[in-house]
Amino acid sequence: MKTDFLDPQTTTLEAAPDGILRALLPDRCGLRVEAICAFPMSHPREHIVLRDGGGTELGVIESLDALEQPSRELIETHLRRRYFLPQIEAILSATERFGSSQWDVETDRGRRRITTKVINEAISEVKPGRYIITDVEDNRYEIRDLSKLDDDSRARFLGKI
Repeated sequence: MKTDFLDPQTTTLEAAPDGILRALLPDRCGLRVEAICAFPMSHPREHIVLRDGGGTELGVIESLDALEQPSRELIETHLRRRYFLPQIEAILSATERFGSSQWDVETDRGRRRITTKVINEAISEVKPGRYIITDVEDNRYEIRDLSKLDDDSRARFLGKI
């Protein structure tokens, strides 16, 4: 199946009165549109798939940067909600209890208490020094660069893996 790349000059997104995205394309209008990033970890601003409410692919936006500002901002807001990924800035404590781990962390969105399952299932190394921690409710938290955490936070994290 051939992928249809959407022309950023003729692709317009707007929010319906209820906040749901609509895509206005030269040959059709997509209702209840969702934006899905094909590579959310490695290329979060490229290859954004647009699907209508029925799951039909409308096309792919090659780069968000090519879109006009109003459309780009709508998609960025949608993607932020879809790929909610708080950044861990400090690990205040990390303890084991009854086969799970309790984390007290400071994130870019405030302090959080996280409970994870078995560590080898909860922590994924995306690339050297970059980790994703998944809690028991499937929420994800990112340590973008382990070397940038303070010494105590790094020691607590390395004591877990």
